[in-house]
Amino acid sequence: MVERTQTISDAFNAIAIREDWGSRCDPQLEFRCPALSALLALWRQKAAAGPLPARKDFSLRSLKAFLRDIAIYERVFAGEARWRYRVRLMGTSFAETMGDLTGKFLDEAIPKAFLPHWCAALDAAFEAGAPLRFVARSDTVNKHFLLAEYFQAPLLDDDGNANLILASSHFSSSEKRSRMLAAELARCPAADTASPA
Repeated sequence: MVERTQTISDAFNAIAIREDWGSRCDPQLEFRCPALSALLALWRQKAAAGPLPARKDFSLRSLKAFLRDIAIYERVFAGEARWRYRVRLMGTSFAETMGDLTGKFLDEAIPKAFLPHWCAALDAAFEAGAPLRFVARSDTVNKHFLLAEYFQAPLLDDDGNANLILASSHFSSSEKRSRMLAAELARCPAADTASPA
């Protein structure tokens, strides 16, 4: 599993470098934000009985500490080997930065320039079948200066299909944390595999 997530991370990072996304995937899951580490621990606890936890395993009580900062994305088959992503839930803190996208499809709500980045990160979490950590600049026109780390992990829906992603974000508010996240973006573990721009 570790080797698989590393390969997926390297592939994402190579594309991120080529496309200048200002984003990196870190399969080591070394979160700087304690709340994201706690969400990872909760996901792992719920996954103990099988490879993936189900959405119904996460009660409102278990998610209470995270609700402001989470989003749940649903992957919907759109025909011809295409997938679309719909935002099933977006917490208020997430929405303050990204805009409230609850109930919307990403391809209808996100500027086209940012859509490949969003979809590639969600695709990577599905492909990994495990949690991933991302460090990225904010994909918003007026808040591109913000840096954040993200947790993304797949979930099963009520029918047992792996078509949901539980995501959480922590946008940097301290200068020290911003410098650390910027340093992570500057170094690139997949630089050797990146295609030239």
